Amino acid sequence: MPDLLPRASGRPLLRSERRSGHRPALLAALLALAVGCGGCQRLPVNLQVSISPGAGADRLSSESLNRLASQMAREFMQNNPGVNLHLRYIPEAQVLDTLSARSSLGVGPDLMITRAAPAQALVQKGLSRPSDLEPAQLDPLAIKYLQGFRQGNRYLALPFLVQPSLACYDRRRISAPPQRLDDLVSLAAEGKHIGLPLLFNELLWTSTGFGAEDPLIRMLDGARTSNGKPGLEPADRKAALAWLQWLYRANVEPTLKFLDNGDELVQALETGTLDWISCNATAISRLRRDLGGNLAVSPLPRTNDGQPSRAFARLLLISFGRDSNPEERRVAQKFALFVLNDFSQNNLMERAVGNMPVNQTVIVPVKNSPELAAMEQSLASSIVPNFRSGVGATRLAQPISQVLKQTIYGELSPAQALQQIEALAGASQPEGQGR
Repeated sequence: MPDLLPRASGRPLLRSERRSGHRPALLAALLALAVGCGGCQRLPVNLQVSISPGAGADRLSSESLNRLASQMAREFMQNNPGVNLHLRYIPEAQVLDTLSARSSLGVGPDLMITRAAPAQALVQKGLSRPSDLEPAQLDPLAIKYLQGFRQGNRYLALPFLVQPSLACYDRRRISAPPQRLDDLVSLAAEGKHIGLPLLFNELLWTSTGFGAEDPLIRMLDGARTSNGKPGLEPADRKAALAWLQWLYRANVEPTLKFLDNGDELVQALETGTLDWISCNATAISRLRRDLGGNLAVSPLPRTNDGQPSRAFARLLLISFGRDSNPEERRVAQKFALFVLNDFSQNNLMERAVGNMPVNQTVIVPVKNSPELAAMEQSLASSIVPNFRSGVGATRLAQPISQVLKQTIYGELSPAQALQQIEALAGASQPEGQGR
């Protein structure tokens, strides 16, 4: 089909061009007719919005967010007659393939909501474009974390919502949460059933007290050692090795369990198999349905010297597609400003539990909600991935998790595991945006 072929310049045809089989002369005539028809009704703008709030079972925790996204879309359309928003939900594992296929036909989405790692991949593959929004439009929103996505005087993506990590536990079995990492192991030694994830980026908070967290994050983001090679400096290798040895010893406690992912941990707390788990804040609504008032949440245990543990928070981002015509792009950016205003952000925080606003003009009512207070406290020390730091730990989470699993269950020594983690980092250097 000739109307689906790229131009000689190599630029894919815009969606409006590809969907039209009109000859240039006919198009020119129609444009002339439109110019001469000052009182005619404008054609509707059909905006394609792709949403991927999480991977796998994370979608179960994101149902309320999806419903609110649909509600916000309806409200936006009511306030903007002639605009039709079409929401499409895509599993995170399928985001790149799906959007690459659609963009190859010039019909990629106008706006995309994803987590940080897929958003960075969209930039690297040329499937998204920087925002055209001016400081006068963005500054009043006081968007937190925004500078981590800046390139020159534009932004490659816009922060949308942030989801902190917490401890969730059954107050019938644990009267007070463990305050330090050693307290967690002591609870397990007393017979309390403790659950931790095997997923690398969700387990990395336990490395804070060993001094291993920052060096590992830098290595996975592509930093090199003083000799120019990927890997860790000798002192950092010693810290990482101490953390891996702690993981190996922790598994000796029969009531301290490592499960493959956060959904398995949530399910085990729901059924009473576990008494305490590390969890993402988006799991609160699901746990509340089963545990009711017996559910308690707190920040994760501190390091043994009393410093806050630095857990990874999940950040949802807004990216803009490459296939939009000027009017579609204008409306997409207007919708982005709408979902980032204080009304929408406050609504999302209150009705999609676990999602915290990035709009800093929104007041978080921590005095009225212990859950929000715990989230706010967790965010104060959280690692929030951006395009300069933290995405590598998420991007390589699955293969490193396999190495951790082999270590925890004795198939690899901690030293062998560290060698494999360094090898994975060296074999997968990110292209780094804004570095």
